[in-house]
Amino acid sequence: MSCVLIPLSVSAAAAADTGYFSVKGGLFLPNGGSSSESSLKNFDTGYNTELAIGYRPESYAAIELGTGLYSSSGTVTDADSTSRKRVYGIPITATAKGILDLEKFELSAGAGVGYYFAVVDNKVDFFNGGLPSVDESSHGGALGYHLVLGGDYKVSERFRLGADFKWFVAKPELELTNAQNVKTRTKWDVGGSVMNLGLKYLY
Repeated sequence: MSCVLIPLSVSAAAAADTGYFSVKGGLFLPNGGSSSESSLKNFDTGYNTELAIGYRPESYAAIELGTGLYSSSGTVTDADSTSRKRVYGIPITATAKGILDLEKFELSAGAGVGYYFAVVDNKVDFFNGGLPSVDESSHGGALGYHLVLGGDYKVSERFRLGADFKWFVAKPELELTNAQNVKTRTKWDVGGSVMNLGLKYLY
């Protein structure tokens, strides 16, 4: 998408030399492609918040730095135990975007990398054998990558209302107790998709 948007707008673009600040909030949909215990397959839709600061050296391109917080939870019950988990993620990201600047709208697409700090709270109750319950947390961090698509409506010269979609992957190593009461250290896929609504201020 970036390869398409940039050539479409570069011929008519003048230097933008504009900075901006954005605030976003929306839904976090965990990745569910893996059936392993170290995935978020059984987690529910959660929430996402983001803050970002960007710079547009040209009207058809932007570089953006961002951070935020996302969270989700899930419960799995089988014949032997109930496991309740909640994940919190704090990403620090850098994104390059191509922008198509229209009369009242701006469309964008891009990609980037980031470092993802993750915490998983884990509570396990065992039904048999008199085993004590487990109440623990594990944290870790890992490099990740993401893809973004979005659009902004030009409310005024300085303000934009927008929506975007982001898909990302990050796999930090975490140590948690499983349903067999065994503590293992493995890579967790704490990524997913986010759908945001936001407000942007240009300065």
